[in-house]
Amino acid sequence: MTPLVPVVLVVVFVLGPLARALASRISRDPRPLPGAPPEEVARLRDEVDRLGAEVTRLSEEQAFMLKLLASGEKPQGGQGPSQAG
Repeated sequence: MTPLVPVVLVVVFVLGPLARALASRISRDPRPLPGAPPEEVARLRDEVDRLGAEVTRLSEEQAFMLKLLASGEKPQGGQGPSQAG
């Protein structure tokens, strides 16, 4: 294994679920920040949603790459799932 693989695994399998849990908690309990304008709160919520979607995409991409590594295949054309579309 290359030195990068354990780092990627830690990021996806440790930080990914933490980010999802934080995003879920924020979306369930939307308390406005004291003194924050509603536009700013809405922008922050949108950003958290976008980051949650990005974490999900990265998690799926990592699962795809692990599947490829386990089977010993190489991606066709050197592109992963995020670059193919």
